[in-house]
Amino acid sequence: MREKSHETVPMSVEQAVTEMEMVGHDFFLFIDEDSGDPVVVYRRRGFDYGLIRVHTADEAQPAEESA
Repeated sequence: MREKSHETVPMSVEQAVTEMEMVGHDFFLFIDEDSGDPVVVYRRRGFDYGLIRVHTADEAQPAEESA
């Protein structure tokens, strides 16, 4: 298994997308400047983007609404 260390500074989602595009990857791990939480932005099919927000199980999260 390959392992990498990634040094970053807190940034916005927009900045993270720009960084991801600059390095040519399909995903980018960053620290959200508003929440301080680790977040992954990734490229979805159809050239739009998605976010994966990481939190601990004991943090209450609102239920997602179904569309």
